[in-house]
Amino acid sequence: MSVYQYVADNDPKGAEMIINSFGYEVTNRKNLGQSLTELVSQIGEPALKKVIEYHPDRDIILEFNADDLKLNADGKKSECGCGNCARMRTQEQYMNANGNETQKETKPDILAHQTNMIVVVATIFIVGALMLKNK
Repeated sequence: MSVYQYVADNDPKGAEMIINSFGYEVTNRKNLGQSLTELVSQIGEPALKKVIEYHPDRDIILEFNADDLKLNADGKKSECGCGNCARMRTQEQYMNANGNETQKETKPDILAHQTNMIVVVATIFIVGALMLKNK
């Protein structure tokens, strides 16, 4: 069960209010979870924050993670030296989908690399052809 379906099942009126607050109208109350999913995929972070506000277990989740959410005056996570802060900093590096510290190359980077390789191979081919012609 997705978090959207969980929120919709436990607070259908709240789910409907979320959808209405972004200017959409609920047409099928049986699919509120799917509607929330689509709303978040279209609107993004503002809609996700609204869904989190209506999560039925929000208080216990916040209480459980209260130590991780402590911020200093600059709005950054506090570094108290307890080891937990260092662990959290390390975990933040692995928050991407594939679990690697660095991000995978994007499509434009891959395309540029492939284009460069084609140019190099073509240059070597032309130089080789010119060398054989001059012999």
